[in-house]
Order: sequence, then structure tokens, then C-alpha cells
Amino acid sequence: MFNPLTAPRSLFSWVKLSPRLGLPLLALCLLVLSSMIACQRDSSLTPSESSSVNLVNTKSFELVEQGIEKSRQGDYQGAIADFTEALKNNPNDINAYYNRGFAYSNLGKFDLALADFSQSLILDPKMVEAYVNRGNVYLQLGDDKEAIANYLEALKLNPNDAFAHNNLGLAYLNLGQADLAQKDFSEAIIIDPQYGEAYFNRGLAFSDLGQTKKARADFQKAAEIWQQQGDNESSKTALQQLNTLEKLP
Repeated sequence: MFNPLTAPRSLFSWVKLSPRLGLPLLALCLLVLSSMIACQRDSSLTPSESSSVNLVNTKSFELVEQGIEKSRQGDYQGAIADFTEALKNNPNDINAYYNRGFAYSNLGKFDLALADFSQSLILDPKMVEAYVNRGNVYLQLGDDKEAIANYLEALKLNPNDAFAHNNLGLAYLNLGQADLAQKDFSEAIIIDPQYGEAYFNRGLAFSDLGQTKKARADFQKAAEIWQQQGDNESSKTALQQLNTLEKLP
């Protein structure tokens, strides 16, 4: 039987939130890659060698771009094939690793996703998105402590990442640390006042803390935000939570 008090915790930890660090950031990676191609000219190479390097980088870029489009269409297997081919052309292509990790995670191949996000961080230890996505995989696997470690690393690099604060709160909530959870949800809301998931999740934390009035206010706010955004299904879920609380003594 559906239990509105518990079911949304998984709903809004991975399935609901992953698109923000998925397809929108894939486009960002393309922009980064474009600038890398423009700047990756090694002055120590002969003209013919330099031309070969540029051809390899161009081919890698085209394959990553092609893979991203397939990811947008939901063809994750095809995307993985393109990213893998890109890495054959350029074994240090961080965008191929990162985006392949995203595709693997959408197919439930979490070990492979972890490996690719980790390789992204080897190539760029300051890649916030890779820390957050690796944290998301750990969250999905139920390894909340590892998820927390990754979100904290991401927040060291970017304290204003509302998504990282929200998912850090979810990990704390899963560990029964509702007080810490509500603080991170509150941080997410300060950064992004229209972040419906953060209001909803803070409502869960307040429920756990016995602060029913605050929980009701957050579920109501989440429902309003989602309705304004046209997300009627999520709005309905928030209202179910609100109705459940209102029936309590």
C-alpha cells in the first residue's frame, strides 16, 4: 500500500532530481569542450602533429556531442557507445567520462557510473557536478555516508549549490538526522526560493522532528510551487502529505 509519509523520500532523492545534473549540465559540458578544442594547441608539436591532434579532438567532440543528443532522446546505450568511442580518440576527455557516467546511472549500472564520475574527478578534482552526481549514485545505492562525503566536497567548492544542499539533506534524513537535514534544506531554499523539492523534503524533516505546523507550511508551499510550474503530479503528492498531517491529532 502507498504510504505518503515514506514513499516520496526515494521519489525525490534520485528519480525526481537527477535531471538537473543530467541533461542541463550535458549542454554545459559541450560549451567547455568547445573552448578546450580551441585552446589545446601544443606549441611543441610540428604543424603536421598539431593537425593530427586537432583532428582527434574534433572527432572526440563530435562523438560526445552525438552521445549527448542520444542521452536527450533516452538512448543511453547508444550514448555510451559514442562516449566510449570518444575516449578511444581522446583518453583524457573529461566530458566523455562525465556524460557516460550519467548515461550509466540512468541504466542502473551504478558501479560503472561511479567509475566514470571518479575518473572525471581525477582529471578535474574541482568538478562540482561530478561530486554531486557521484553522491547521487551512492544515495541511490543506500550508502548515505559516502553520499554525504561527496556532497560536502561539492559544497566546499561551491557553497551555493542548492541541489547539493538538498541531496545532502536527503542523506541526513535517511540516517535519521532530521535536524541536520532541515538545515540543509533551508540552505537550499535560501539559495533557490522556488525549489519545490527542498520545501517538500524540509516538510519531511519537520515531520520527523514533530514540528507539524512547519511541516504543513512546507508541504503547502511545495504544492503551490509545483502547481505554478505545471508539475501537477508532484503537487498532488505534496497535498497528500499535507492531508495526512492534517488528520493527525
